[in-house]
Amino acid sequence: MPAEPTAPAVRPADRLAWLDGLRAVAVLLVVYAHLSRMLFRGAREVSAEWLHAGSAGVMLFFLVSGYIIPASLERHGSLRTFWVSRLCRLLPLYLVVITLVVALGAAGLMPLDPALRADPVTAAVAHVTMLPHLLGVPLITPVIWTLTFEMAFYLLVGALFAVRLHRAGTVLAVVLAVVAVGTAPLAPRLLAATPGAARELTTVVAVALVLGLGAIATGRRAVVVAGALLLGGLAMTLLVAGQDPAHVWDGLLIVAVMLVGTAVHRADHGRIRWWQAGGVAAVVAAALMVNWVAELASLGGLTPRYVTRSVVTLLVIGGTFALGRLTRGRRTPRALARLGLISYSVYLVHYVLIVLLRPLLIPLGERLPAVAEVPVAAAYLGLVVGISWLTHRFVEVPGQRFGRRVARWMTARWGSDAPPPAPPGPQPAKRDLRAIAR
Repeated sequence: MPAEPTAPAVRPADRLAWLDGLRAVAVLLVVYAHLSRMLFRGAREVSAEWLHAGSAGVMLFFLVSGYIIPASLERHGSLRTFWVSRLCRLLPLYLVVITLVVALGAAGLMPLDPALRADPVTAAVAHVTMLPHLLGVPLITPVIWTLTFEMAFYLLVGALFAVRLHRAGTVLAVVLAVVAVGTAPLAPRLLAATPGAARELTTVVAVALVLGLGAIATGRRAVVVAGALLLGGLAMTLLVAGQDPAHVWDGLLIVAVMLVGTAVHRADHGRIRWWQAGGVAAVVAAALMVNWVAELASLGGLTPRYVTRSVVTLLVIGGTFALGRLTRGRRTPRALARLGLISYSVYLVHYVLIVLLRPLLIPLGERLPAVAEVPVAAAYLGLVVGISWLTHRFVEVPGQRFGRRVARWMTARWGSDAPPPAPPGPQPAKRDLRAIAR
């Protein structure tokens, strides 16, 4: 990958800090969306008329993932290393949090869906796949629905990379946008209409993931391609026929949004022209608006106020990402960069704390004036950030280090699975070089 042109005074870390800044903004929007159900409810009544903060936050996360994940895969050139890195990056904290929630639920301190208790084995397997939202299995904690779409995106990107079509991501984004508009709303849970069907689907998907990832781990070209295509096909099948009812209007568009981030990255590095990236972004944005308006109509909420909120939300998503992109190579405020660094922990931890503190937060939100709610919110945020720093330091970072060690060990034992570099283009004959020199 060619080096990114930046001013000499800018450190490499600063070139990536803008992404951490965007993650920080995204997680603050999500925290506000959840916390304002208990505190600052007056402010929520006003802001909710103009902005869907939760949707804006998660879509911003998706754009950042789309920008950085395919680039990481291409930089390393190893599908096996990519998967080891991703799983060791996400799974440790994810498993810690859902295990904690289950333990708290068993102790009666947090609510758990009765279906999880009815079939704990299926629930456990579905959550380990990181695809429960597309398997018809209730979520242990609601915020992990986004990780299901992240996982589906990894499966698709890995398949494209394996068959050397990863440069076609811009085309796929447009295709998904068109298909999303043409098929919305998708029929929900076609593959898991009953608990029994969900159990069978979970088993099939778990086996397919083991087989696909196992094939990728071999490093043998033909086997890797077969495994990656199996996983990519699995992801597309689940996205089309396994959508949760909450995302039958925009499920396919979430993946398209991530591919918009990929298109921006390619334009940043000169691999496509900016008008191409802008065109992809415009198509996906238009598709989002069409489906959001259609969803409002289906719910009887097609009013100027709600349409305006959809427009403002879309502008906040795109505008925030664009502003972040304009700061690339410049100093990002240290507080934002640090918050973005632990944003994964904040995202998973904050909702658990809200539920645990609900008996305290709700009465305070009802009795205190708005000004007096500020120190309560500050104390809550301080607690979230403190716990998230600990989970980042003692769960996330060790997981990432372990992943790097595993990837190095696999490469040393079985050799690199990175495809050979493309042969250089034809070189001019010596006489041509002399002519050029003259």
